[in-house]
Amino acid sequence: MKNLWHEYKSMLKPLPIEGLPDLFVFRPLAFLLVKILARFPVSPNQVSVTAILTGIGSGICLAQGSREGFLAGGLLYGATAVIDCSDGMLARYKRNGSLTGRIVDGIIDYTNGIAIFTGLGIGMSKMTTLPGEQLWAIILLAALSMILHSILLDHYRSQFYVHALNVHRPIAEEIAQFSAELDRLKKEHIQPVNRLLIRIYLLYCRLQSGVKLSSARYDAERYYRVNRITLKLWQLIELSAHICVLIVAALLYRPEIFLVYTIVIANLWVLIMLPIQAIANRKSLASNH
Repeated sequence: MKNLWHEYKSMLKPLPIEGLPDLFVFRPLAFLLVKILARFPVSPNQVSVTAILTGIGSGICLAQGSREGFLAGGLLYGATAVIDCSDGMLARYKRNGSLTGRIVDGIIDYTNGIAIFTGLGIGMSKMTTLPGEQLWAIILLAALSMILHSILLDHYRSQFYVHALNVHRPIAEEIAQFSAELDRLKKEHIQPVNRLLIRIYLLYCRLQSGVKLSSARYDAERYYRVNRITLKLWQLIELSAHICVLIVAALLYRPEIFLVYTIVIANLWVLIMLPIQAIANRKSLASNH
C-alpha cells in the first residue's frame, strides 16, 4: 500500500498545486485507469482524444433537456474529468510525454467547455420559460465567469511555482524550445497536426510574453507557508470544483445550482480572496535587510 501511495504521488503535480477535487476524486480514479492502460500500447494523446469525445458526448446529452439526458451528461462529464487527468499521469508513468501534450490538454478544456455550455443552454431552453436571449445571456455570463476563475487560478499557481517552489521557466525559453521543435517537424515534413498545434501555442506564448509575473522579491519559505493556504482557498473555485458542482447539478436535474455557484458564489469568492491574497503577498515579502 505504501509503494502504491508513492507511485500515485509520483504522477501528481506538487501537492499544494493540486486542487482538492482532483487530488481526492478525479486523480485517484485516473490512477486506477492509468494502471490498466499502462498494460496496453495506448498513448497519452489517444487518451486525450477520448476525453474530447466524452466531453462532446456530455454536451449532447445535456442538450436533450430531459432528466435522463442530464443524468447521462453528468456521468459522462465525470468520466471526462477522470480521463482528462489520466493523459498527463500516463505520460509521466510511461515517460513518453510530448511537447504538444500540454497544448492538447488546453484544447480539451476549451472544446469541452464549449460543448458543455452549449449543451446546457440548449437543454435548459427546453426546461424553462425564460426568454431565449435572457437564458443565453446567463449561460454566457457563467462561461465567462468560469474562464475568469481559471485564469486567476493559473496566475496564482504560476506565482506559487516561481516564488515558493523556485520553478521558473522564462517564456522566451518556452518559445525557443517550441520554435526549434516546429522547425524540426517542418524540415522532416511530418506530423502536420502537431505543427498546427505548436503554431497556435507559439502565438499564445508571444501574447503571454507581454504579461509579467510579479517582480516583487518574496521570501520563498515564508511565501510557501502563507500561500499554500491561500492557494487552497482559491482552489474552491478552480475548474475541477466547477466540474464537481456541474456533475452534482446534472445528476439532481437542477442546472440552476451550477449557474448560481458559478455566477454568484464563485464571483463573490473572488471578491473575498483578492484582498486576502494582497495581505498574504505583503506577509511574504523578503526582508529589506
